[in-house]
Amino acid sequence: MIRFCFLITGLLCTVSLAMSEPLVPLLRPHTLDSLKHTLQSKRETRSRVDALLLLSNDQITRYEELEIDPVDAEQYIRQATRLSEALGYTDGRIRSLCARGRLAGIRGDRKTAETLLRQVLAQYVRQGMLSRQAATWYYLGQLYGRNAEELPEKISCYEQAMTLFRQAGQVADQAYMLKNIADMHLLQGHPAQAEQELRQVLAMYRSIHYPNLHYTYDLLGSIYHNNLNNYDQALKYMLLTLESATASKDSMYLSSFHLSLGVLYDELKQWQTALTHYHKALDLFARDNSAMMVHNIAHSITSVLIAHDSPQAALTFYQRILRQYPLPPASNEWSQVYMTLADCYSALKQYRLAEHYYLKMLATRSKKAPLDNAAIAAHIKTGTFFVKVQKYDQARYYLGRAMDMLKEAGYVRGTPSVHLQLFKVDSAQQNYPAAIAHYQKYKALSDSIFNERKSQQIANLEISYNTRKKEQDIALLTRQNQLQQARIRAKDLQRNSIIAGSALLILLSALLYNRYRLKQRSNRLLEAKQIEINLKNSSLEQILQEKEHLLAEKEWMLKEIHHRVKNNMQIIISMLNAQADFLEDPQALTAILDSRNRVNAMALIHQKLYQTDSLSLVSMPEFVRELTDHLLSSYSLRIPVQTNLDIDDVSLDVTRAIPIGLIINEAVTNSLKYAFPVQASGSLHITLSAPGPAICRLIICDNGVGFPNSLDTARSNTLGLLMIRGLSQQLGGQLSIQNDGGVRIQLTFNAA
Repeated sequence: MIRFCFLITGLLCTVSLAMSEPLVPLLRPHTLDSLKHTLQSKRETRSRVDALLLLSNDQITRYEELEIDPVDAEQYIRQATRLSEALGYTDGRIRSLCARGRLAGIRGDRKTAETLLRQVLAQYVRQGMLSRQAATWYYLGQLYGRNAEELPEKISCYEQAMTLFRQAGQVADQAYMLKNIADMHLLQGHPAQAEQELRQVLAMYRSIHYPNLHYTYDLLGSIYHNNLNNYDQALKYMLLTLESATASKDSMYLSSFHLSLGVLYDELKQWQTALTHYHKALDLFARDNSAMMVHNIAHSITSVLIAHDSPQAALTFYQRILRQYPLPPASNEWSQVYMTLADCYSALKQYRLAEHYYLKMLATRSKKAPLDNAAIAAHIKTGTFFVKVQKYDQARYYLGRAMDMLKEAGYVRGTPSVHLQLFKVDSAQQNYPAAIAHYQKYKALSDSIFNERKSQQIANLEISYNTRKKEQDIALLTRQNQLQQARIRAKDLQRNSIIAGSALLILLSALLYNRYRLKQRSNRLLEAKQIEINLKNSSLEQILQEKEHLLAEKEWMLKEIHHRVKNNMQIIISMLNAQADFLEDPQALTAILDSRNRVNAMALIHQKLYQTDSLSLVSMPEFVRELTDHLLSSYSLRIPVQTNLDIDDVSLDVTRAIPIGLIINEAVTNSLKYAFPVQASGSLHITLSAPGPAICRLIICDNGVGFPNSLDTARSNTLGLLMIRGLSQQLGGQLSIQNDGGVRIQLTFNAA
């Protein structure tokens, strides 16, 4: 079964945890109890105002992080406002106003929220309270959504907050704001920038020994997993996330961390380890009564069991989950329930039930948003099922819909599975060219997503993670042993230093005298060496002069060789022209003219080498232009042909320039002879670019009639195509010939 389909649900649950760490940590249970006990007192003091505001802000933060309804927040804020006015408590009044703004924001009244928060900001500016200004800018940023239109404003607010926290010297809060900015840049599609910013966040946190690094590790792991496809780095940071959360005893998002690891191990085909983390996440979400997440994880566990040939165990497990955690009739999770049941029945070969649930799943999906990951997975699952039961027309429809959705979403990792299924459909319906094309795309994409080297990297990381505590214990014992040995060495050093000191005093006098004698001897040796060096320098100067003379002779000889080769080829061209004058057979005459153009392409190379200072490199812009002009003048064209050249400043050695010239000669000759039999005008485009270091790409295309439909460009034995394929193989390049709206020849080769 295709693993992509099984992993979609898990990926939905682990999109981003960047907002999981609040600016102000949530209050612990004992602190909440203490504050509520303070409220039981009837004394109206500033301490009561502080307690009311702490409780209200904590409820607002819990809603932002955990979607827990802030039932008492409005009452707490109202009491704090009234009491602050009665006591003349200015700070309490401003903080109450800020809490009112935050509460309006989570209730969707952005206009009121922004008005209140900007009033708070103005008062903190007048008071010069940098950290309070920074926090208010953060709350203003929270009012904007995480969509493309509002992200710039959100980032601007966060940057204001970060600057003020830096000015206030609050490194932890400054790092927190940079982490939020990195998360927003990731949403804007800049994962590399987000990665660099998160590494800065880690450096800032470590500089102050901040304990809760797991939220930053988690976001880094998500970037490497979902955006950069770097599995070893993703696994490294996800393991660090789990270790940091466990060490700091922060269990708030431990369930999500286990789920992220389960999804990653599932993708990496580490099934047993994936099941371990899935079950841990399932237990933690069940403890928190999160039925939606329980069903999502149960779907992943069921998929793993099906993949390991345990469909009956998968069905039994999922039916137990449905009984223990029933969903309301209007729940959006029913489409996933139908998907899971359909997978189980399909694996059990109960195809009628499977088809029933797949179609029911799609009917449920149609009531939702037109495009999301779950909708893509639903269509791939349904198309794959119809391939399995040999209903190929239905399979093609759903797989085609899935491919359109994947292209629209830009989700590359899902396309290999769709290409594989379309290959099966086309093969079954004897549409072999399309089948081969789909299979080639499937292999290319699959090889780019995962390779064998990942397994070894994963094993190394797991060994490092599992043995870390043992290494720490060994390191501690080693340090203790080193301290003990250091104390012993100190005592030995103290005893031996006295003996050594006496010996050194005796040796010092002898050494001073010896140094004097050695200095005199060294001076004599240096004088002799200097004379020898001067003689060798004179000899080297003579050798260099001779070498320069030989190099000049070599350059003259090479130029002469290129000149004579060019002249010999000109003689051949003249002979071919003379022969053409006596030929009346059109085919023979065409062959003679084609051969003349091929010889001219090679002669032009040697002419360029003779005329320039470089004896081995050919400047391609000038060469291609002259070769094209010669070919255009060689043929009597019935229609005007516009030639567009886009040649980068590339220089190739003669072993590559000659094959490239011959390929251009064959392609342009073919276009001029056959591409424009009926058009009023035509165009010919030649592009030679360098998309990467030591890589060149040659593209030759026209807007003519193209090759005949019966011509197989991969197997044709015509001389021109044989030469193009043979020369491409000689260059070790990748050749592509397309016949759609004209002929397009593309060759990518190594320029070094």
